This record gives sequence, structure tokens and C-alpha cells, in this order.
Amino acid sequence: MEIRPSNQIAIGQLFMRWTCEENTAAILSSIHLAADRGANICVFPELGVTGFHRNIASQAVPSIVKAALDAIQATCAKRNVAVAVGAPSFDESGQIFNSHIHINELGEIVAVSPKNGLTPSEAKFFSSGNVRPFSTLAGLSCASVLCREVEDIASLMCQLPKGRADIIFWPSLVGRPPANPPDPDEIKYLPLAQSIALQTDSYLVQSNWPNSLNYPEEGTHAGESVVVAPNGEILLMLPRAEAGVAVLHLGESSFDWIPEEA
Repeated sequence: MEIRPSNQIAIGQLFMRWTCEENTAAILSSIHLAADRGANICVFPELGVTGFHRNIASQAVPSIVKAALDAIQATCAKRNVAVAVGAPSFDESGQIFNSHIHINELGEIVAVSPKNGLTPSEAKFFSSGNVRPFSTLAGLSCASVLCREVEDIASLMCQLPKGRADIIFWPSLVGRPPANPPDPDEIKYLPLAQSIALQTDSYLVQSNWPNSLNYPEEGTHAGESVVVAPNGEILLMLPRAEAGVAVLHLGESSFDWIPEEA
């Protein structure tokens, strides 16, 4: 896939906060920062608006989430930047979904990708989605695979035909804990992500949280968002357990890193 030189991507690997208000403020600041540096797409983690924590029920309220998304949409339109950000979505029956929201550079929501594969703990609060939509952001075809969905490669390949997506966003809350000796039961998410990029012929762009509010000790091995090329090569990896915004040309291995203040 040929990527135009103007296609700059920003990855918001931001500190997780407890409230929509705090997380949204950080997201808006990051969009402005990225736009100032020429980025035309910004991607943020799973449940980036609310945070992914034990108090999710207090934040996953339609009016609260709508206010946050309205502010993000307005900023997208103002700065001519597209955004993919995690947030709860809701249907008329009252179901709540863990979704990745695609907002184009005009500030329009053009895709809502609900998480299909939920963990048992997530399924106690969220409903499982059954679609994986595509969108066009900054002229590129985009889709999202949320966190541990990378484990179900067979299902993903049915939804993501080869060559259909230019970019697959991978919003997540996963860590790569060092283990000596290695834990044979530990799921190796990075090789799974590489396989998805290779099989779909897409760039895979991860936006991982660098900290965990529920389990602070896990934050010592979180972060490290990656960009994987369509040939499966890891092009770059962001710092471990650090928060900030990375701005990069898609397809290159260098990036500008702007640390976020705590």
C-alpha cells in the first residue's frame, strides 16, 4: 500500500484518569498538539473517554459520553483532524457496548466499532457487538480491533478481508510483563498483532494505555504502543509505562515523542 507523505499519525498513549472530564481534556489537548505538528489522524486507547477501570458504570452514562464526544467532534472539525477513540456506545434497548469511535476530519462520527470478543469481566457490564465497520479517515480506509480480540484471528479474517483496510487500529489495555523463566500460559499479543497485519496487508496501529488504575503494578509493563507494517515488521514501539503523544509518518520507523505531564 502506498502512503502519501502527508499521512501523519498521532498515537495518544495517555495517562488513564478516573473521569470522562479528565480523560477528554487530555484527548483534546493531544489533538491540538498533534494538529500543530501536522498529524491528520489521532488514535486513542480502548475506552479512552471514560477510562478502563472499576468505576466505569459512573462514567458510561449517555449524557456524559455524549458531552465528551461532542467536544472531540468539534475539535476534529476545528483542527481538520480525524480521531479514533474508545468510548461506550448505547442502543435503544439500553445495551452498552465497548466501542471504538471513528470521527472524520469534518467532526462526523463515521463508524462505531463495538467490541465483539469480551472478557468474562467485561461481559458483566458490556454487551457483545457483532459488526466490524470500516470508515474513511483522512482518505484512508480504517477499521478497529479492540484489545484481546487479536486472539480470535479466524473470526477477524472473515471480517477483515485482505487489502480492505489501509489501517487497523488496535486500542488496548495490555502489558508485556517480563518473565524469567517465561510463563508458558502467557498470551503473546504482539505476534498475534503482527499476524493480523500480515494477513490483512494493513498497517496495524496500537494505542495502549501506559497505566492501570485498577492494578497500578501492571502499569510498570504497559504502554509500548506499536506500529506494525503490512509485512508484519514492527516499525516502532513507544516507551514503556510512559505517557505522551507520538507523531509519525505512517510507514517510517522514527517518531516524535511529546511526554504528557502527570
